[in-house]
Amino acid sequence: MRHIALSLFFVLIAGCANPVNKVTSQNYADTCAEAERNDRLTVAEDACYRALVNVDIGNLGAELKSTRLYDFARVKRRLGKFSEAETLLNQSIDLAKEVGTFSPEAMGRRYIELAVNLAAQNRWTDGFVFLDQAIPVIGTYTDKERDFSTMVLSKYADALDKAGQTQAAAKCRTAAQVQ
Repeated sequence: MRHIALSLFFVLIAGCANPVNKVTSQNYADTCAEAERNDRLTVAEDACYRALVNVDIGNLGAELKSTRLYDFARVKRRLGKFSEAETLLNQSIDLAKEVGTFSPEAMGRRYIELAVNLAAQNRWTDGFVFLDQAIPVIGTYTDKERDFSTMVLSKYADALDKAGQTQAAAKCRTAAQVQ
């Protein structure tokens, strides 16, 4: 009977969020953010990976996992690891939609990041699908985020014009001017 009780106890504990992993994940996420700000991208990559792993190990939930995936993907994109970044971003977006608690602005950031990643792979038409979803919220971003988004819109407008996607290009150009 004692073994059954102990086994049940460990099963219950394993299914609960672990506060140690939450603290560890946050510490790694902080290290990742600082390293990214200082352009120490290989350090950021390792720290973001560890932050993500601790979310899984600690069973910390889909919302935090989506955030850690997004952070990790952003670093991967900056390192030029576009395929890996695309996979991580798609997972982040899927989880964020599933959870349903992310603001439109947070979703827009994910869409813009995925659009930038796809543009780096010369997949402008694919990326426009995501960029288009972010356009309504770009005006609510901070100056730095808005400037970055406007630059992305301008680059998309030029590339889509060259690809003969004139309506999509015009939408990007108009959105860039409004911001």
